[in-house]
Amino acid sequence: MYLNARRPIIYIRNFDFQAVDSLIAEVCGEDYVIDEYSEAGGRIDFKTKSPKTKNPISLAEYLSIFNSSSFNNDKHQYLVVLKEVHAQLDDPKVYSILQTIAQRVKMSDEDVTHQNKYDVTVVIADSKMVIPQELEKLITLVDMKLPDDDDIRRIVEEMAKTNKAYIEDGFMPDLIMALKGLSEFEIRQIVNLAIADDGCLDQNDLELINNEKRQAIQKSGLIEMIEVGNVQTAGLKKLLNYIKLNGPIFKNPGRAQEYGVGLPAGVMIVGMPGCGKSLTSKCIAKEFEVPLLKLDVGRLMGKYVGESEENMRRAIAVAESAAPCILWIDEIEKAFAGIGESGGGSVTTRMFGYFLTWMQEKKSCIYVVATANDISNLPPEFLRRGRFDEIFQVKFPTKEERKEIFALHLKKRNKGVLPQGIDPEKLAGLLRDDENYSGADIESMVKEGMKQLFVRNITSGLDPKLWKTLSQSDMEKIIRETPSSYHSQKAKLDKMLQKLKELDVKSAT
Repeated sequence: MYLNARRPIIYIRNFDFQAVDSLIAEVCGEDYVIDEYSEAGGRIDFKTKSPKTKNPISLAEYLSIFNSSSFNNDKHQYLVVLKEVHAQLDDPKVYSILQTIAQRVKMSDEDVTHQNKYDVTVVIADSKMVIPQELEKLITLVDMKLPDDDDIRRIVEEMAKTNKAYIEDGFMPDLIMALKGLSEFEIRQIVNLAIADDGCLDQNDLELINNEKRQAIQKSGLIEMIEVGNVQTAGLKKLLNYIKLNGPIFKNPGRAQEYGVGLPAGVMIVGMPGCGKSLTSKCIAKEFEVPLLKLDVGRLMGKYVGESEENMRRAIAVAESAAPCILWIDEIEKAFAGIGESGGGSVTTRMFGYFLTWMQEKKSCIYVVATANDISNLPPEFLRRGRFDEIFQVKFPTKEERKEIFALHLKKRNKGVLPQGIDPEKLAGLLRDDENYSGADIESMVKEGMKQLFVRNITSGLDPKLWKTLSQSDMEKIIRETPSSYHSQKAKLDKMLQKLKELDVKSAT
């Protein structure tokens, strides 16, 4: 359609040039003369990939061939394919020639007599999106469709038949879900590896597929994979119970869809800093038994026109290739604050719009966990019901929760056993409710107690085997000497507490 509409420059961002070539050949058939250029080979034959010139030529020299006054194109339609040329698109000579080619196409269209017919379309196929501002209006972006469920099933069954591999009964829905978001090239690579491993495709191959996905995530540089480890929490019972209800769906996404169970969209956790919001994302990943990915919107900002938006699309694509997974966006209010206001940036607004649309329409098994401290500047669209499955608010811990937090950290630093003589309930009672101690404050007190104990024992020359454990009096002294971090930013936190009070959402505890 774009070729028939005579769009002068078409940009296809894809690393799989074999798939790009197949697409171009299928669309063009015998109607076009296809000419190709790459940095490595210079001017080459599109079908055979053999060089057409003895000596390498620059991109500007190559484009000049089609821009010369002697280039007579009254009989053929030309498709000029440029591969992996993003490093040269900033060259003024290159983008100037591309501008001239586009202008000649336009002039040719306006010439009703066709005396100056000029039929050249430039296709840029590149693994990286670089669009100089000078070419922004002339370029049309084309996204290559990733394989859908039927495509993945066809590819897997075809490869299994070719390799005489067995597919475990009932495994295909989970396998399709695990391979979603990957290109055909990546699917074939992973399935080949799985078949080579044990000659069949079964539940044991899911770990292998996830390991391959981890590599793709690490190479992207846009999303960070977080190691969950052995996480423990205290309090937040309502939130954690809610998460457990969704666990079986994420452990069996393919089967859940067969039963007509919709995939959970995600959860937003708003509230006080230092009260366990970020830790919850790790708990969710552990409960669902899926990878935890962290999206830092600041990493997506680029210097070229359209680069930030393209990075957002790429980050989403990377997350979808890792599905099922948890996508955690920490302190989301810093990324999207001020959207729609006079000071809000247009780039951030476009990224926010794309992200909201993706959340609304996503079909992949990705559970979005958004955490926020100050929600007063968040756009109302983000807090609207239906964007997330549920929104929870986290306030400062209650006395019962403070008791659990003390016990957790004391055990954690004493080989899983509560030190003799310490009463977490009494320690929690020493912290007044109006002082607003956070979980992070309590952890810092236990850390300080262990540090003082170590220094006291090591300087006294005691045998390590005779070292005494932390005592109740030690901890009580530290509590009396440690002010709550709430006081250092009281005005700001009071404003946030008031906003949470106004927000009609579930409490996490």
